[in-house]
Amino acid sequence: MLFRFILIILFFCPVIGASQINIDSITQNNAYKPGEKLIYSVKYGVIKGGEASISIDIIPSGDTYYYYAKAVATTVGIAGNVARIYDVYESYMGISTGYPFKAVRNITENNYTRYNELLFYRDSNYVYSLNKGKKWIPKNAHDILSAFYFARRNLFDRSFAPGDIIDLTTFFDNQILPIKIKYQKKEYVRTNFGKVMCLKFVPVLEINNPFKKEDDLEIWFSDDGNYIPVKIKMDAPIGSVKAVLIDYENLKNPLGIK
Repeated sequence: MLFRFILIILFFCPVIGASQINIDSITQNNAYKPGEKLIYSVKYGVIKGGEASISIDIIPSGDTYYYYAKAVATTVGIAGNVARIYDVYESYMGISTGYPFKAVRNITENNYTRYNELLFYRDSNYVYSLNKGKKWIPKNAHDILSAFYFARRNLFDRSFAPGDIIDLTTFFDNQILPIKIKYQKKEYVRTNFGKVMCLKFVPVLEINNPFKKEDDLEIWFSDDGNYIPVKIKMDAPIGSVKAVLIDYENLKNPLGIK
């Protein structure tokens, strides 16, 4: 469950912002390129509990090409001896729009396994789930992975003011999953590569929100044109959980290292 939550936070989709961005206006993709790969270390306190990776490439399909994204989360070390987790998410997206037409979820968590495929019919505002059948979705809903890339190429390349709120809408686990986060400030984050200037976001506190305080969840995105998650910190019942970028390949823009 925890790894699924971390993936949700890593691969979120801002569908409409406080300044009412027109998301139907698809901009040129200046945030990523085929061959990009991001690798994260997940720690429970001081104990390394797992790793997560996100990658994207272009694949042929008939006479055209599509973006293909893949995310993998797995337990390692001591945590791997206690709980065996291997979760895989895949997304197939249009190159010009960034919208998904297919998504795959294939997870193994100890003895629990789950497999599902989603087919998006955007013109008719529904998604077909292999497990649950036909489901209505908002016009601009994404799966977890396509959401992550769509946000980077369309919604981060603007000026944020403290307090700006971004609404997040994804279709996850056969249901609409809305999330709201609020821009707080710019801040340097220390990494293995040096200090990276980042945009820091925290959750919007509302009724039924799992977070009771803003600092229960903190997310830092690089402020360098790539807009990749550099660090995530979450307070959980088992203690503090952190996901930190430890390696990367083929970024479109230089990482903003000081």
